[in-house]
Amino acid sequence: MQGFKMDPKSQNFVGIVVQMTMFSVLLFVQSCSKEKSSDSERGAEQVDLLEDFQTPTFREMIVAPGLQNKKVIKPLEDAWRRIDPKKDGWDSEVLSESATKKLKDMAIILRSPKKFKNSNINQFADSEYKGTSLRPEVLEQYFNNKKFAVFRGTPNIGEVPLNAALDGLVSIFDDSAEIEVELKLYRINLLKDRFSAQVLVHISGTVKEQQIQINSEWNTFWTLSEEDPKLLGIEALSFEEVRRLGKISEKLFADVTGSVFGDESAYRDQFLRSTDHWRSRLARDFGLDVVANHGMALGDVNGDGLDDLYICQQGGLPNRLFIRSPDGSLKDITAESNTGWIDYCASALILDFDNDGDRDLVISQDFKILFMDNLGDAKFELALGLGTHAQTFSITASDYDNDGDLDLFLCGYNPPAGYEGESGVMGEPMPYHDARNGGKNKLLRNDGNWNFTEVTEEVGLNQNNDRFSFAASWEDYDRDGDTDLYVANDYGRNNLYQNNAGKFIDVSQKLGVQDMSAGMSVSWGDYNRDGLFDLYVSNMFSSAGNRITYQRQFKSDAESVQVEGFRRHARGNSLFEGVSGNPFKDVSETTNVTMGRWAWGSRFADIDNDGWLDLLVANGFITSPDPGDL
Repeated sequence: MQGFKMDPKSQNFVGIVVQMTMFSVLLFVQSCSKEKSSDSERGAEQVDLLEDFQTPTFREMIVAPGLQNKKVIKPLEDAWRRIDPKKDGWDSEVLSESATKKLKDMAIILRSPKKFKNSNINQFADSEYKGTSLRPEVLEQYFNNKKFAVFRGTPNIGEVPLNAALDGLVSIFDDSAEIEVELKLYRINLLKDRFSAQVLVHISGTVKEQQIQINSEWNTFWTLSEEDPKLLGIEALSFEEVRRLGKISEKLFADVTGSVFGDESAYRDQFLRSTDHWRSRLARDFGLDVVANHGMALGDVNGDGLDDLYICQQGGLPNRLFIRSPDGSLKDITAESNTGWIDYCASALILDFDNDGDRDLVISQDFKILFMDNLGDAKFELALGLGTHAQTFSITASDYDNDGDLDLFLCGYNPPAGYEGESGVMGEPMPYHDARNGGKNKLLRNDGNWNFTEVTEEVGLNQNNDRFSFAASWEDYDRDGDTDLYVANDYGRNNLYQNNAGKFIDVSQKLGVQDMSAGMSVSWGDYNRDGLFDLYVSNMFSSAGNRITYQRQFKSDAESVQVEGFRRHARGNSLFEGVSGNPFKDVSETTNVTMGRWAWGSRFADIDNDGWLDLLVANGFITSPDPGDL
C-alpha cells in the first residue's frame, strides 16, 4: 500500500495554522481495552478520557462518528484551547474575524447597484461615524496604451456619510450589471477605545459598455466590540481606476474551454468533476490527492505545426493527450498514443530528447521519471524509467553543458518515507519559514540514445539541495553563453545556480534573490527593457499572516530577524530587477506586484501586444460549497 504523504498545500495550510497563528491540536488515540459503558450512559459523542485530563474542556470534546470508543492518551489541553483565538488571548484576531464578517456583508450589498440603493447600508456605521469620500472627484491619467487606461487620484477631504461615500464608489457602474466586490482585511491595530484595520478593495464591472476595475486601500476604524463592531470611519489611502478601452465585446480574454474540448468524454466526465467527486469513488491507494498538483505540457507531437496538449491527472485517472485540429478543437488520442498513465503524475514536457526531429514526452510520476520515445505520428513507447528518490513536482529542460542535447532538472518536493532528514509530525517542513528537510533535486545529463546520467553532485547542484522545490527555470541571466538555473522553493529560501562552463555555484544570497517565502513558480523576463533579465517569483500573500505577524505578542521572545522572516513569508510575490555588475534589486513593493493572492504559476507575457512584458499570475486554492476553511 502507498504510504501517507501530506500534500504540500495541506502542509502550507498546516504550517500557517500551526506555526504562524499557533493554533494547533494533535490528539493521539488508542482503542480502549477496558469494557465500556453504553453510549446512552456516557453520551454517544464524547471521548473517554484518562483520569489526569478530566477537565471541562475535554469532557466537551466532540469526535467523528465511529471514534466514540477511543481513549485520548496524550491530549494537548493548551493546544486545544488555543484553537479559539479568544481563549488564546488573540484579541486582534477575534476583532478581525468580526470585522471581516461585516465587510463580507457590505460586499454582498455593494455587488448589486439596485439592491444598494434600497439597502440600509448605514447599519454598519456607528452613530459617531466620520469618514471621507472613497472616490476622487478628479482623476489624473497615469497610463494609456490605447487598450488600457489607468487613472489615479486622492479622495477629497471632508466628512461624508457612509451611504454617500459608498454610493459615490459604486454608482458609476451600470444598474443592470452585477459587479464584483472584494474587501480584504489584512492589517489590524488595537487602539485605546477602538481598533483600525487596513482593507484592500477590488471592484470591477461595466460602465457604459466599458470594463472598469477599481483598486483601492482603506484605513477603517471600528468600535471596540467583539460581537458587533460598527464603523467609526473609512479613510481612502489610495485609489486607482483601470479602464479597458473599447466596448465590452472587446474583452482581452474569452473562455473557450468548452468549445475547444467539444464533446470529448474526458472533458465532460473527468475534467469537469471535482477532486471531492473522485475521492468518494477511488481508493486513496491509487494516489488520489486532495489538492491535485498537476500540470500540463504543450508541444507538436504529430508534426502538423500545431501545438498539442498533454494533461497530467490524479492517481486513478489516466493522463490525456489531445491533438489540435486547424479549427482549434482538440481530439483525445490517449489510447492510440499509449500515453494514458494512471498513476499520480505532476508534470510533463513535450520536447525532442533524442534529436530525431519529433517531440518526445517526459513525465514525472510520483517518485519516478518516465521517458517516452515518439515513434512518429504521435505513437509513443516507454524508452526509460528512473527512480527519483523524491516526489518530483516539476521538471525543466536545458542544454546546460552545450553538447547539443537537452538535459533534465527534476524539482524534488517530498522526501521518501524514512528519509533521515525528516523531522516533525508526518515529516512536515521544519521550520515552517526556512525548512531544510525536503526532497533532493536531480540533474540528469543526456548522453544520447536514451541514456541519462545523474550528475547533481558532480556539477555542484548538491549545494543547498534540501528544500521543498516547486519549480525551476533556466536562463542565461549573466549572458556568458550557458544557461543558469533558478529554483523556487516552498517554505524557505530559493536558489540561483550560476553556470560556469558546466559547473554550478549557488549565488542566491550574494545576488539578493533568496526570497525566503513560499516559492511556487519562477519566470524570467526583461520587464523594463534595459537589456537585463529580471526575475518574478510566485509566493503567497497571506492576509492572516500580515495581521498576526505585526502584533506585538507574535513570537515576542524571538529575535527580530526571525519575526521579519515570518512577515516576509506573508508578503506575497517578488520582482527582482537585474542590475549590471551588481546584485538584483528587489522592486516588488515599488512596482506593486506583491498582491498575487495564493499564487501558483506566473509568467511574463506581453498580453496586450504593446511591446512591454506584463505579468500573468494563476492563483487560488480548493473551492467547495463549504467555505469554512477560507
